[in-house]
Amino acid sequence: MMSVSTSGRLLPILAFCSFLVGFDAIATVPLLPEIAASTDMALKSGGLLYASYAIAYALMAPIMGNLSDRWNRKGILLIGIALFGISTALVGFGETTAELILIRSLTGIGAGMMEPVIYAIAGDTYAYEQRGRAMGVITASLISSSVLGVPLAGMITEYLSWTWTFWILAILTLIALAWAMLIIPNRWRDRHATASSTPLNRVFTQSHVFASLLASFLYFGALQGMFAIAGVFYFTFYGLGSGETGLLLMAAGASSIVGSLLGGKWADRYRKNRVVAIASMLAGVFVFALSLFTNNLWLSVLLHVMWAALYAAGQSAFTALVSELDPDSRGTVLSFNSSAMYIGASAASATATVLLKSGSFWPIGLMCGMANILVTLIVVFVIREKGAGQ
Repeated sequence: MMSVSTSGRLLPILAFCSFLVGFDAIATVPLLPEIAASTDMALKSGGLLYASYAIAYALMAPIMGNLSDRWNRKGILLIGIALFGISTALVGFGETTAELILIRSLTGIGAGMMEPVIYAIAGDTYAYEQRGRAMGVITASLISSSVLGVPLAGMITEYLSWTWTFWILAILTLIALAWAMLIIPNRWRDRHATASSTPLNRVFTQSHVFASLLASFLYFGALQGMFAIAGVFYFTFYGLGSGETGLLLMAAGASSIVGSLLGGKWADRYRKNRVVAIASMLAGVFVFALSLFTNNLWLSVLLHVMWAALYAAGQSAFTALVSELDPDSRGTVLSFNSSAMYIGASAASATATVLLKSGSFWPIGLMCGMANILVTLIVVFVIREKGAGQ
């Protein structure tokens, strides 16, 4: 573990890099009409830009996380930041659908090299008893990108053009690269001799580590299953337009930031698995209630805000918990969990779309709520918390 002064300087750059990853991931969402108008991409094909990004991320993250265990976390992170920045800049020069998909895939690879390693570096740096706070700050930064990213991207596009959104992101990434080179030390910890030969399949041979992958799949799926159809939900029951729904989602995002910070503090004070279990169980109750009580807008908003805050609180604690399941394979474990989240989000979103054809929202709420309850059971009965009291 590092000195207090060094770790204090490190957290801001890790949080900034996480913010950039989150901002870039959602940047295409509000810009799709403008991108379609100035390229040969059809508007209905806009979802392919996120899909290509997410698939590349999910496939690359485990490989790069494992490589960071074998080689050097700083080196992987710097290469990831460079690739991320270059490909983000290239988006602004894309003219065809094929070019944009290829470039967004490269951006996803860069993000897959960055985000899991960011959490692994935090795990290497902060003692387990203080790690929840650090994970909470990084997670809050990632979430804040969804609160600020959409309106910022819209403003930049309105006053400049959609290409400048990505070029400004690329400039910020260049700053992050220089900052990371200056602040992040080259050596992280004295690894055991076996750490340099950590096999990828190690995450599948340890029951508690494998259980964390299932929990990640379910936990992020429980979020995205309902979040993916939020616009349809508020339009169907309350007639809200995209602007009004966007403001509501920003409020939920703000509550998520608060939840992340509080969840990290609570995790250090009351144990990580306990915070995850309680937060996940309550999030499950609130998301199911959201799908049931659809006659009062303010009640729906309250349920949504509470659900978002509880989810984020559990996410901070869960990341801190997972970071100590196998310290010698920390990068590998965290990167596989990150991929499991993306896969879970895709699966839950697709399932929610199918369920929505029935015309009812409560089956989606039930699906998400049950997923949260399963996470609670996994955390309580299967995942062994390590590091507490050390």
